[in-house]
Amino acid sequence: MMKTTQTPLNKEEQRRLNQIVQQLLDSNDSVEFRQPVDYKALNLHDYITIVKKPMDLGTVQRKLNSNTYKTVEECLDDIQLIWDNCKLYNGSQSWITKLAEKLERLFKKNVRNYLPLVNLPQLVPKYKDAGADVFQEEPQDQVSYNDKVEFSNNLKQLAAEQIGLIVHMIQNTSPNAFVEIEGEKYQIIVDYIEYEAFVKCQKQIQTWIAGDTINKKVKI
Repeated sequence: MMKTTQTPLNKEEQRRLNQIVQQLLDSNDSVEFRQPVDYKALNLHDYITIVKKPMDLGTVQRKLNSNTYKTVEECLDDIQLIWDNCKLYNGSQSWITKLAEKLERLFKKNVRNYLPLVNLPQLVPKYKDAGADVFQEEPQDQVSYNDKVEFSNNLKQLAAEQIGLIVHMIQNTSPNAFVEIEGEKYQIIVDYIEYEAFVKCQKQIQTWIAGDTINKKVKI
């Protein structure tokens, strides 16, 4: 992930991280990720040459409880590494990769819930080519930091009706990104907007600004 600020791991953060890890361990989908991959028993002779730093949920929990982690981000990086290792070794179409992706979504959702001020790991996984020894980065639709800043700044320029339309779009496509604070006050968490929805909203906002329709009635 991009190293920006590091969050010291105090007792409260440790408690919340334990909750995140425990929810992952309790998931029926996490059986394959609760202990280190037994590559010898599974005859995965190339595993340690491909996966440079093996990781699993049980190891994360032990490191967390033994105070090995000094920052929240160190722990989150190790959890993210579990999913990335799985994708790297098994390829994008494998059933176990699908499980890893499902757990990754749960993981990120829980981080947002328990640690809303902490940046999520932003790693681009590599996938193993079927039948080859070549590894390729899986193309990902990902919003850049600059795009997020531009989106937030442009949003502030809109008229109330236009903001309402953008909010409506986000509610329909990315409900987790829309938070109603009180009454008619809202908060949009840009990081939670689905990529396609973000692009659609961004284009609409740019059209309004470029066409000088900020104070005109508009429809989407």
